[in-house]
Amino acid sequence: MFRLKTLIVGLIAACPVMALDLPTDGPLTIDPKLQALGERLLQGKQGSIVAIEPATGRILALVSQDKVNDGVNRAISTDYSPGSTFKVAQALEMLSEGALTPETTYPCRRGFTHDGIRIGCHPHKSPLALVQAISQSCNAYFCKAFQEMLDNRSLYVSKHRAINRWNAYMQSMGLGRTLGVDLPDEVSGVMPDSAFLAAKHGSWNGTTVMWVGMGQGEVKTTPLQLCNLAAVIANRGFYLTPHIHESAAGLAIVEQDTTKHRSLATPEAFDIVVRGMRAATVNGTAASLNNPDYEICGKTGTAENEGEDHSIFMGFAPMEKPRIAVSVYVENGGFGADLAAPLAALMMEQHINGRLSQKSERRAAKWENRKVKITPVKVEINFDDL
Repeated sequence: MFRLKTLIVGLIAACPVMALDLPTDGPLTIDPKLQALGERLLQGKQGSIVAIEPATGRILALVSQDKVNDGVNRAISTDYSPGSTFKVAQALEMLSEGALTPETTYPCRRGFTHDGIRIGCHPHKSPLALVQAISQSCNAYFCKAFQEMLDNRSLYVSKHRAINRWNAYMQSMGLGRTLGVDLPDEVSGVMPDSAFLAAKHGSWNGTTVMWVGMGQGEVKTTPLQLCNLAAVIANRGFYLTPHIHESAAGLAIVEQDTTKHRSLATPEAFDIVVRGMRAATVNGTAASLNNPDYEICGKTGTAENEGEDHSIFMGFAPMEKPRIAVSVYVENGGFGADLAAPLAALMMEQHINGRLSQKSERRAAKWENRKVKITPVKVEINFDDL
């Protein structure tokens, strides 16, 4: 008797590209033109695009593109590291709890070193206060702030109380739990609490988990949750349960939750975070999205993984009276500003203007033809009793 272990590497290039089949059990909230654009933009890529109407929770587009042919709805059934998009949720929690002020600064010299651990960051001015730390997506700022919050005994009697309070904020923003979307196989993502960290690390402190501050490590979110987070910020503090089924003759195909789910974060915190997201599209990491016709608020993200990094963006427009919230997640797509952000901008333009300009049509054709190589999936196979 012996055990043989082998790794089977998925032959990605040989697999057909598969798009998500939408429900057929009644009228949907989907905007057909927006859905078609999202499907165009994800051709040759793997990932998802989600668009929500913030005021109602209506899902305007739900695109999941699959190159490994595993049949998974990547918008709601796959959770990923949110990368730097998560910094907006961190800012909301820490501002509301008094762990940060808008004037708080941290030095960043292309990152920082603490206890022999190096956290890298891209070049930018230093030090930055919070609005520009969001705009420039400073890793040092958010890792240090999160670490100090967890270890702050003047605010919290213990690290356990600190992380559990943090977890309550994340849950109130629809993170770390299912949202209740009217589609099967929604997953909850991961937002750690004290029990989770004790089980994973045994002994832990702010340094042990400081990567959470920049959306890496123990946190996982779905693309639907990121889009919903953008809707929470667009609404300055609440969301309605996202849904894809439309009411017909006053009767909902699936019972809809019309409750306003309110975040624990304060109105003042939302105002500051909106300013940071607006600054990101004016002079920050998403400056290429700046549009003279309407004000876009957004946050780029780049999640480390095997192969090329994942490209992420979440945001909403216009800044006042928002009409659309969008999240884009492209696996192995590189920096968030390079791929996910321009795709999101096209989705916003299509919904707000009802069409793309000629210049934007040329951009859409460019991105439609952009192919992204997916990191092969390794699956462990055990053969026993051969």
